[in-house]
Amino acid sequence: MTNSTKKWIWEHEDYPNFPYDKEKLAEKLKRVEYLRGLISGILAFANKKDIDELEIANLTNEIVNTSQIEGEHLRRESVRDSVAKAINQAYISSEDMSTRHTDNLVALMLDSHRNNESLSIERLHGWHNALFANNSGYEGIKKINIGQFRDYDDMKVVENAFSREGTKVKYVAPPHDLIEKDIDSLIKYCNESDDDPYIKSALAHLWFVSIHPYDDGNGRISRAIADFILSRDMKEAHKIYSMSTTIYTKRGAYYETLDMTTNLHKNRHFKFTRWIEWNLDILISALEKSHEDVMFIIKKTKFWDRCKTVKLSKEHGVFLSTFIDKLSQGNKNEFSNADYREITGTIPMTANRHIKKLLEHGCIKEIAGKGGRSTSYRLLFNTED
Repeated sequence: MTNSTKKWIWEHEDYPNFPYDKEKLAEKLKRVEYLRGLISGILAFANKKDIDELEIANLTNEIVNTSQIEGEHLRRESVRDSVAKAINQAYISSEDMSTRHTDNLVALMLDSHRNNESLSIERLHGWHNALFANNSGYEGIKKINIGQFRDYDDMKVVENAFSREGTKVKYVAPPHDLIEKDIDSLIKYCNESDDDPYIKSALAHLWFVSIHPYDDGNGRISRAIADFILSRDMKEAHKIYSMSTTIYTKRGAYYETLDMTTNLHKNRHFKFTRWIEWNLDILISALEKSHEDVMFIIKKTKFWDRCKTVKLSKEHGVFLSTFIDKLSQGNKNEFSNADYREITGTIPMTANRHIKKLLEHGCIKEIAGKGGRSTSYRLLFNTED
């Protein structure tokens, strides 16, 4: 096969080597290390409840978003309750919305994050089984083989999704008789290579999704492998960030970058610096979001500590808990009497009395420039606010 007829990276004579320019990655690698150190330093002073809360949130986000990247939409409440069962059962909702499927997905995620044993084909098959065990071997109306590599050659990426059918082919995976040898080489790389963990995770992600050994679920398994490498090689005790959440928000760029990397007509020089840079940017964004989340949790804990001196009513507790949860989801730190009533079900006079008590004890502050029916308040997370 001549160079002009080769189109996919696995056809290149240097595959499975993935050359890159490490000097171009130096600044991004420094940024990643800085953010990880910053977050670790803050968490050193956090209590177990704060850390559990952070980990439950990030595991939930990771599972929900790695599935959404591939078009599967999970019920967040079900995933969260499955995560809580595994991390700290005190956080399971009163209704416990966990399902067998979400329990399996959590088992996969925790195994990739907490189990430092060497990667193996058997372990990969176990992860694949966790993805599909609930549907008796069907993805929609398509029968898929669970926990085993594909036994056919016609595997294509079609319109940003892997499929065996279609006309707009983005990528053709290697023949099935090359899979086992290629996977063995990948596993050896994951287990034994001393490459920088951030680079190693990016290349392992690319390598696995390029092999595309399973009927379905290859993207999710590739991201689990990347998570496994980062967690093990960086000795991360807790899941403090979610890369899949950031990838989901930029999934168009994700598929485009894969296309630019795996197609030799576009990656003519067989270089992988751009792919690694993109992954580092995703990791940096995920860590920056994690830093914001950690700081919010610390502020929230200090806020509740200050409020312990106040004899709060049941309605106070319901309102503050609900409002703080909304803040953690990005809502604005501002509420009115009507907002208080909507959350607590109190009448206007009672709401006024409750709000006045929160004002007197420094839990909230009236927002300047608003009065009458427009009077609004905000929570005081910092005493200097």
